Amino acid sequence: MKTFIVQGQVYTPGEVIADGVVVVEDGRIAAVGPRAAVAVPPDARRIDAAGQRVIPGLIDLHIHGLLESSARSDVAGLAEALPRCAVTGFLPTLGSSSPEDTLQAVRDIAAAIQTRQPGARMLGIHLEGPYVSPRRPGAMEPFFVRPFSWEEFQLLQEAAQGHIRLLTIAPEVPPARQHIPQLVAQGVIVAIGHSDATYEEALEAIRLGVSHATHIFNATRPFHHREPGAIGAVLLHPGVTAQVIGDGEHVHPAAIALIVRAKGAQGVVLVSDAMPLAGLPAGEYVSRGKRLLSNGRAIRLPEGQLVGSATLLNGGLRTLVEQVGLSWTEALTIAAAVPARLLGLPTGRLAPGLDADIVILNDDYQPRLTMVQGQVVYQAHNQ
Repeated sequence: MKTFIVQGQVYTPGEVIADGVVVVEDGRIAAVGPRAAVAVPPDARRIDAAGQRVIPGLIDLHIHGLLESSARSDVAGLAEALPRCAVTGFLPTLGSSSPEDTLQAVRDIAAAIQTRQPGARMLGIHLEGPYVSPRRPGAMEPFFVRPFSWEEFQLLQEAAQGHIRLLTIAPEVPPARQHIPQLVAQGVIVAIGHSDATYEEALEAIRLGVSHATHIFNATRPFHHREPGAIGAVLLHPGVTAQVIGDGEHVHPAAIALIVRAKGAQGVVLVSDAMPLAGLPAGEYVSRGKRLLSNGRAIRLPEGQLVGSATLLNGGLRTLVEQVGLSWTEALTIAAAVPARLLGLPTGRLAPGLDADIVILNDDYQPRLTMVQGQVVYQAHNQ
């Protein structure tokens, strides 16, 4: 049976339709257009989106947790919670931990992917650690940071049933760089991040196949006019997409504007880097034996060091539109279309033939309804 989303402000790749209709059939978008041009049978199943925005579901390539659900220990809970934040697909993300814990975590996530948990789709795994620079661990446990091991990664990928889609490395730390072509040949997106690479080292890694950058500007060698480092290489190279955290604190809105100006919307990916404390009230918490302070946007240690974000992608969308000054079309490209393209998935845009991953969003950037492959997975109680 067809479902008709009617009377909403529909955001398509080419235009914004003020009084639009989206037709959903068999989990895909069957048609999109103005209400005057799309016939809606009187007995059809309708979802009224009057006065709301109808947008593609957002895709988060970098998220550790939400509402006390962790990618490491409760990925099913994370998948269930994300649709209330306008997210329809995500890569559960793992930082550094012991070889045994990492192996168990990827095994557990792979099992959840195979059983198709309700909620947002798990689109693979992002292994952010442990193969990063000991000089730039960020909030990762430095004890577990280690050089890249081809043998260990193959064990992890086997345990993950091939679901490790994105791998962050510090290419300047041997022997990571020499394995980049092999990783790319296996279909892994290789990202530079948590890196102390020089500009030349980063360019060499890009030449070998690095095509993505993990949370640009954060936990990496700072940009300097005499040594631009990885930041300079990523900003200048058109073949590399750059993640940006959208809480307005990890990266100043003016710096986000600079990234978009340098790379265009098609070269930028909005991520949350949200921690399990995201979605909880601002306050002081204890997690894994550490005191953490959340202001509702970002999470810090008592001494002020950022450890992660408390802002989800719908909040990041607000940052892009209201603080950075991007158009809705640009913001949705960054938050949905580009990550879908990177993963090679038929979603991220409202267009016929694509998966019906759709969000009806109110003026406060809160979802009224979230649909994944044509199924309603979240609906606000007051609607």
